[in-house]
Amino acid sequence: MNTLKRTNRLALLGVALVIVGAAIALPRIAPLVDSRRYTDTIPTAPPLTAAPPASSTPAPVPTLTASPTVVPSDSAGSAATATAVAAAAADAPPVETPTAVATATPTATIWPGAEPVGVVIPSIGLDAPVVEIGLTYELVGGTRQAIWDVPDTRAAGWHNTSARLGVVGNAVLNGHNTSRGEVFRDLYRVEVGAAITVEGATGDLFVYRVAEKYILPEAGQPLEVRLENARYIQTTPDERLTLVTCHPYGSLANRLVLIAFPDDGDRQGNGAS
Repeated sequence: MNTLKRTNRLALLGVALVIVGAAIALPRIAPLVDSRRYTDTIPTAPPLTAAPPASSTPAPVPTLTASPTVVPSDSAGSAATATAVAAAAADAPPVETPTAVATATPTATIWPGAEPVGVVIPSIGLDAPVVEIGLTYELVGGTRQAIWDVPDTRAAGWHNTSARLGVVGNAVLNGHNTSRGEVFRDLYRVEVGAAITVEGATGDLFVYRVAEKYILPEAGQPLEVRLENARYIQTTPDERLTLVTCHPYGSLANRLVLIAFPDDGDRQGNGAS
């Protein structure tokens, strides 16, 4: 009887351990399966598109010029006409020449943009801080290559050589999808048309709409392919926001890239106005 009771206890303990193990593993198993299922629905290796830059040539400023009085000299009445003009000029009252008044020319202030400090993506329930990150250099196959850091905590990283918010250029944010807080774990779920709000250090809120979403093969690819992928984080002649992470969950095989453009109708704040 005691043996049976001990066996039952061990069996119950085993079931309990299985349930606990499943509860611990489920948060990782679910995104692992789901993100791989999404892979086939996201386009790969598309051409990079960018809106043409706005013309920087200022509009011509109209100027006022005096129309010259033409006195004919090759006609029979030229002498008489010239005399009449001279007489009229002599009888006319003197015209006072206005004194020029010096006025200060206002200097236009160019707004430098705002550094991002927070990102919100309502469609996946993301609300996370943004921190500044830079480049590190590593030897890869005997070649010194620049590699972007990724925040060690649950935060997105702003590439500090990319554009600030609210100005022309490409503002780039990266983040882990599997480790160190998994800030971009569900980024693959963000669909085209979704809103992304980024808070600037000025307190302004910048709203973007996702226009493009791609998966780019990365791990194990030739250097030429990886350099081609890197074009998505380079500067652009338009104002945009680019989010980058790995894909699928638990893998470094691909890069997931989301490209969003300003939704000016939803922009809030005074810094960009």
